[in-house]
Amino acid sequence: MEKNKNFSSRENGRVIGGLLLVAVGVTLLLRNMGFYMPRWLFSWPMILILVGVYTGAKHNFRNNAWWILIGIGSFFLVSKFIPSLSLEPLFWPLVIIGAGILFIMRPGQDYRTGFKEDGRLDNWKNTETGDVQDIQSKGAIESSNYLMVRSVFSGVNKNIVAKDFQGGRISCVFGGAEIDLSQAEINGQATIKLEIVFGGLKLVVPPHWAVQNEIDGIFHGVDDKRNFNPSASINPEKVLILKGSVVFGGIEIRSY
Repeated sequence: MEKNKNFSSRENGRVIGGLLLVAVGVTLLLRNMGFYMPRWLFSWPMILILVGVYTGAKHNFRNNAWWILIGIGSFFLVSKFIPSLSLEPLFWPLVIIGAGILFIMRPGQDYRTGFKEDGRLDNWKNTETGDVQDIQSKGAIESSNYLMVRSVFSGVNKNIVAKDFQGGRISCVFGGAEIDLSQAEINGQATIKLEIVFGGLKLVVPPHWAVQNEIDGIFHGVDDKRNFNPSASINPEKVLILKGSVVFGGIEIRSY
């Protein structure tokens, strides 16, 4: 089921990406042939809107990246070509209001959904208390096997010391996070699902872990800067899988 969903997502992204490229090419061709084309079609806000459409279609419009990009692009598109509206002073207040709404809406979602697919939901409990834990509600040092981080206009630092780390979710919107997994252990595979929009993430992982990059992104970068020890080879039985989307952001992977 998971493989079928991933395949369908890739197919949607490929088809939508191809259609957008064809549309841009046809528009440029018509303009060069003398046909009238509105100036706003060739503006940078329009690029944000197109990227938002592509990102949303690729992930079945289930993430936040697409509407944030379309919203920002639409705001500056209207502001640029209808200057009489004087929208620029409203930008940051609206962004802050949107961030507040995001904070209100996100906690009500079931962040365990992503783990229902692989049958690990029954294990989503703290071994000491038996309660579902949100890692952001605790201190800097965490022993929970599952990670949940939300960073909106803020920074989050977490040190994970779990001995059976099984993954989690990280969301950074106009924010950043630093997650230290150098003292954690995984048995087999662990998947971290990412959603980064205009933000950044620093991951500190042991040098002997294999990192599998399955991230889809636009204007993004994933840089593995780990210090590999020749005497400590990669253990193929310890694999950290990074999935999700990164738009106008970056991920840095390091080891101590």
